[in-house]
Amino acid sequence: MAVETQELEVFYDEGCVVYEAVWGEHMHSGYFDADNTRDFRVAQIRMLEELLAWAGVPGDDQSRPRNILDVGCGFGGTSRYLSNKYSANVTGIALSEYEIARARAITKAEGVCDKVAFQVADALSLPFEDNQYDLVWCMECADHIADKLKLMQEMTRVAKPGGWVVLTGWCHREFTHGETSLKKHELKILDKIRAAYLLPPWCPTSEYKIIAIDSGLQEVNVEDWTRHMLPFWGLLTAEIFTLRGAFKILTSGWAHLRASISLAYHFSYMDKGFKSGVFKYAVVMGKKDKN
Repeated sequence: MAVETQELEVFYDEGCVVYEAVWGEHMHSGYFDADNTRDFRVAQIRMLEELLAWAGVPGDDQSRPRNILDVGCGFGGTSRYLSNKYSANVTGIALSEYEIARARAITKAEGVCDKVAFQVADALSLPFEDNQYDLVWCMECADHIADKLKLMQEMTRVAKPGGWVVLTGWCHREFTHGETSLKKHELKILDKIRAAYLLPPWCPTSEYKIIAIDSGLQEVNVEDWTRHMLPFWGLLTAEIFTLRGAFKILTSGWAHLRASISLAYHFSYMDKGFKSGVFKYAVVMGKKDKN
């Protein structure tokens, strides 16, 4: 299933009202442990902190990232969070004009336009010069991109020498010895999600290590964090039916109400995919060669 850039732009433009009502300003998974098994919004912030710590992104004033690129920024929640945490200048990009408009509006309302900016751009053709950013960040955007090598090469290109590249993505499980594809019932679950979200074929987590190394990154580390985000999709599905979620959706119009019902159906398949072990959550980091 080849997905054109324009198709993705339309897809997100049309669905963004519902996404914002349900997800909030952070359109990514959360990190859960025994101390938090219910609040997915708290878990979303925890995911950011855990990823930054795992990747070894420093917080001290001398070494902290001062210029950050957020690839696939959504409504800009992560861009604003990173700017506040590091007192950094952050640029967020996305394909959706609606997402970028909302990101700008929220950022203006919060009074941080001097530090955080957004623009419509294609992640496979980043409109930036080489060696610009101390940290290039990409959360759950690669899932929509077939040419993941090109994506990683572009992210590496715009990173400064010695800078960090951090990415998270949805994957399918590793093949066992002798396997060349997922089982029929596993493909059925994956195909439903791919059709719903206009996704290209997925890869196993291990392939991201090859992609990162082939992109020229050093000190590459790739891990499966599925266990940390496992409750997320079930909680997200339930959010649609809470008073808070239902009110936001109902007041956004009938078309969005219908979309939310479809969304709940597909969220439940995401939940099933991760909890059955078919889907995996990959975290990837590497550093650009200083030379």
